[in-house]
Parts: sequence; structure tokens; C-alpha cells
Amino acid sequence: MAKVLWVRKQHIGPQARVGHAMAFDAARQCVTLFGGDSLAGTLFGDTWAWDGEDWTQVQDIGPSARAFHALAYDTARSRLVLFGGRSAAGPLGDTWEWDGDDWTQVDDSGPPNRAGHAMTFDATRQRVVLFGGRGADGGYFNDTWEWDGNEWVQQADTGPSARAYAAMCWDAARQRAVLFGGVSGATPALAFGDTWEWNGDTWTEEASFGADACLAASLVFNGAQSDLYGGIQSLAATPPAEVFSRTWEWNGKHWTARQDMGPGPRGFHAAAFDSVRSRVVLFGGASATLNPPPSADKIFGDTWEQFQSGAATPPQSGIVTFHIPAGTGGGSWNTQATMVVAAVGDTLRIINDDTVPHRPHTGGSPFPHPVVDIAPGQTTDYLLQTAYDPALGPLSDHDQPGAQFWIRVNP
Repeated sequence: MAKVLWVRKQHIGPQARVGHAMAFDAARQCVTLFGGDSLAGTLFGDTWAWDGEDWTQVQDIGPSARAFHALAYDTARSRLVLFGGRSAAGPLGDTWEWDGDDWTQVDDSGPPNRAGHAMTFDATRQRVVLFGGRGADGGYFNDTWEWDGNEWVQQADTGPSARAYAAMCWDAARQRAVLFGGVSGATPALAFGDTWEWNGDTWTEEASFGADACLAASLVFNGAQSDLYGGIQSLAATPPAEVFSRTWEWNGKHWTARQDMGPGPRGFHAAAFDSVRSRVVLFGGASATLNPPPSADKIFGDTWEQFQSGAATPPQSGIVTFHIPAGTGGGSWNTQATMVVAAVGDTLRIINDDTVPHRPHTGGSPFPHPVVDIAPGQTTDYLLQTAYDPALGPLSDHDQPGAQFWIRVNP
């Protein structure tokens, strides 16, 4: 089994906060963060980008300051989609999109105003999926909505029970949205520990135990499995709720606890998977419940990255093969006439039929770069993690200038 490693990165960047949202922008190859709450009287409306080395504030004009909103990356339209959240005046119901340069409000209708909802992008059906949250009256939602880039449509009002602060991600390998935990207002406000999956038509409960029952955890798909970190046991102020620091992985059937080392106990943080660098990026959060507001030393502004060492090739939904032609050597070659077509979640198996090594150069898409040389007669498997269209240009051979191959990876 691969070893999970957490590394603390620089401490310079966004101010300490909770209730912010993050997503990986594949087109611009950075993790984007928006908003949050300082718990000291300040709601943020700032936009930041993380490139693996530095945070850069890229915009301070756009959505109003808020926290407990949700953010998802639409791979089909290369846009980040933001919905709702809580402002100083209460829950919001506006929809915004970020194109890497500007925020644009695209809708003010759809789901009722809410905060603490969960959201992810269904890459198969090319829809943003939203579930649950807490409304202006303090009640909790159990509705499911989808955004297609033009309008919101309610898809279901059955499935997981009403809740807020659940964690959700898109499992690209199994083509399912995975939802875990959350909380409702029932006394003593203990969190849920159930796992649900959405296939575009129905919700199915897949497990009722495994990872720690919690709210305000992060859940991201790490290229092979869904990766859960942290969370809080309940909303109750007394007795003091446990704040978790465990890493769990969901493979579609079972939860597996990996370790307790890493960023430390926290909830209301945010995380995203950088598919170019194969890293989970985590920022901020708090090591205590928010009521009453914790002291400043329990609110974080740190950045962590998680990666796996010695990972084995996971089972995928399909294997697509590509043969590097024999006799290409160091000369130019082009496979556009025999373009490979695959899907996110497939395994691309590259077979080197040539007599010299070759190294596909992807620039980070649709699988991470750099990659190792493929020796003559050898094969290498790569998990296809992001969509890639040949209209963007061919993939090149890093070792043999002028050599190229063409691949289309559908969402």
C-alpha cells in the first residue's frame, strides 16, 4: 500500500480563516481559493491562486464577502462555479463563474438561499451537482440541484437526509459523486457517518460506518480514491466535540484509515486535488467548534500538501492502449490518423514498440508530468485524470523532439 505523506508548505498567503472554498483550475493549473470567515468580525471576498510554490491574490472584485459557500470546477467550460454562502446579512443564493481573469454573476435564481451546502462537478454528464445546506430560517435541505452552465434544475429531493457541512467529491474512476457525513440541527447535533453516491439519477447509501462520523471535513478524489481529512464530531458546545486529524480513503466499497499525522485536528478547512502535480492541497480551518468562536491560535492560515509514495496502479474503469510505433527512433512521427480516444478514469497503457526509450510529455494533462522513460518493449500505465482535447495540440515526446501522438480524453 502506498504511504501517505503530508508536507507543510509556506505560511505566507491568505489570512487565517474557516468556511472558505477551493477547487483546482485545470486550464490554468492552479488551486483557486475564495472567501471565508476570520471569526474575528471579517468576512473575506478575496480570490487567491496556489501554483505549488506561492499564493497570489488574483482578484478582489467579484462575489460579495461570504463564507460556507461552495466552489466546483467545470472541466467542460473551463470555469469555476460558485454558489451561495453566508454573508453578514444571511444566506445567499447567487451563482458566479470565474474564468481565471474575472468573476461574472451568471444567475440569481435556482436553489433557495443557503450556506454549508456541498458541491462537485459531474464530469460524465457535465453538470455541477449541489446537495443540502442550511437556509435562512435555520432549517436544513436534502435537495439535489444541477447547473449546466445556463440554469439550475432540481433533480431529486430523496436520498441523504437533510444536512449541512457534508463533504462531497467526484470519483472520476467510478463516475459517481461521493458524499460523506454532515450534520442536522437535531439535538445534540451529532454528525452523520454515512456514505452516499449519486449516479446522475438516484442516490444510493453505500456505507453507514467506516470513517469518523463528522461534519466540516474535506473530501477530494486523489486520482485513484476519495480522500477524506479531518472533521468535527458535532456542533454541540458542551461537551467539547472531538476534532479529527485522520486521513481516510474510500475505494467505492470500504473506508480505510491511513494515518493520524499531518495538518493536525481541524474542520471547516478546504482542500482540492492538483491533478498536474498529483497533490492534495489543504488550507486553513479551525481546531475547535465555531460556537463559541475559538481563540486565534485555533484558526489556521497554513498550507499543506499530501501525496502518496509508492502508489500501485489502481483498478480503473477501462484500459485503453497506445503503441509507440516501431522504427520511430529520434525522428519525427505523428499518430493523428490513429488518434486514441479514452475517458477520464480510464487507464492509458502506453506500449513502446520502438528500440529507443520514449517519454510522453503532457504538460500536466491528461496525466501528471513529468513521467519516466518507457524502455523498449516495456509498458507503462497512466490514470487519465483530466479531460484533454487534441484541438489543444498533440502530446509530444520529451526524449525525441518532433515526435508526437494524439489523444482525446473525454470527461
